Amino acid sequence: MTEEITEEPKGLNKPTIIFLIIFIIVFFAIVGVLSVRWKTESPASNVVEYNYFKFEEVGGLWQTNIQLDNQPYEAIFRFNPKQAENVSIKGNFTGFKTTPIYITFDPDVGRDKFKYLALAASELTLNVVKALNYTVEAACTKNETDICSDRPIVTCADDASVIYLVSDAPTQIKLEGDCITLSGENMELLRSVDRLLFQWYKIIK
Repeated sequence: MTEEITEEPKGLNKPTIIFLIIFIIVFFAIVGVLSVRWKTESPASNVVEYNYFKFEEVGGLWQTNIQLDNQPYEAIFRFNPKQAENVSIKGNFTGFKTTPIYITFDPDVGRDKFKYLALAASELTLNVVKALNYTVEAACTKNETDICSDRPIVTCADDASVIYLVSDAPTQIKLEGDCITLSGENMELLRSVDRLLFQWYKIIK
């Protein structure tokens, strides 16, 4: 996939940072709980090699080193490429032509699904901002909850660069113009996220 960005500003504005703090708090809280469990069940690390990239499992997460602008970057994923390579990709992507990139979701989802949306949004944001150097803004598909009262309302129908997160089956990546929809039930959503990141990092070609 080829991304085209026509503007240079990078980073996050203050409201987006505040909004994402909620996601990041949930992200690390869940990581902490799951890491304890995974370390207890699997004390020995696991290593997977894929297209000359070496992935090491540490605390239930997969780490590898990537060269970005001739600098080493330690990237962390929920899944390794072999676990994510069969996530289907459908449609056609024309590239992100405008900034910021909106990461949007439906605020009406149940609390049991919200934590997976939080994990997905956190992982995407960390990679898109720090590693891929794009501007990101958190958004909602509609304004029906307090958390979305001061957020942009963005859907794939808008003339914007959009990543839409859906915590429901099927596990897939749907491409439509300058919108990417990542879907999957519960942790399967994270598998779709990692599949997209592997594509962007050219780990899966």
